[in-house]
Amino acid sequence: MNAVVEEKQMEKLLNGVDIPPCPAILLDIDRELAKEAPDQREIARLISKDVALSGHVMQVANSPAFSTGHKFGSIMQALNILGTRQLFNLVVSQLLKIALSGKPEVPMERFWETSALTARLSAELARRLRCVRPDVAYTFGLFHDCGIPLMMKRFPNARDVLAEANACEVRKFTEVEDEHLGTNHAVVGYFLAKRWRLSPEVTEAILHHHDYSVLNKPEVLSQTARLIIAVTVLAEHIIRLHAGDDRYQEWGKAATEACELFGLSLGAVDDLVEDMRDWLG
Repeated sequence: MNAVVEEKQMEKLLNGVDIPPCPAILLDIDRELAKEAPDQREIARLISKDVALSGHVMQVANSPAFSTGHKFGSIMQALNILGTRQLFNLVVSQLLKIALSGKPEVPMERFWETSALTARLSAELARRLRCVRPDVAYTFGLFHDCGIPLMMKRFPNARDVLAEANACEVRKFTEVEDEHLGTNHAVVGYFLAKRWRLSPEVTEAILHHHDYSVLNKPEVLSQTARLIIAVTVLAEHIIRLHAGDDRYQEWGKAATEACELFGLSLGAVDDLVEDMRDWLG
């Protein structure tokens, strides 16, 4: 599909939702990464130019979510251990959070707090299940719902529609959004992730993350993409249980396929859920 056709298709699917442009620093880093021999020193220089950005990247890189056993003292050290793609994802995460900050009438603090907790728990689940890299699970956990802030800005009734979708026991979450809004946060998040140069497996997983039939379809999605969807829906289930919120229906829709993908019985996953609730404290 050529760029012009894809742009027109995007505009139709987004139904007026505005996707923020990719910041220049990401374009610069992505351009360097596309070279046959990317220069890590140049990538470190680009990130370090923004003191606030590099500080946040270092804070996350040194957090328990990554558990590398190293305490990074510089962007260059983090690059050497984490690799350029993962550090790029951390840069994207901070810049996206800034770009998606809500208007005063649409406060998003709780959304970002929940996203951060989901990311941490997804990484820990990935580590315990030994099924996918924890840093990839962290990135997807943080941004799988990145279309929601843009939906909230575009549609005054988005919050009510999301609540209705969240309570549906049978229908796909995104079908409810499509019915009321003419688009959904998975589509919006996909185009945002694509424009902002998130990794292909994360981008594709965002598009399909409420379609649990793909969990047993390797011809549709890569193993990594399917696993991060399964890990994150389990993480969200655990968080809701821990908070005493019984309105979350997504795990019930995904459980059979997710357990099969993990190679575990539902009982074994239930035991893991209890362990993770203890981990949450």
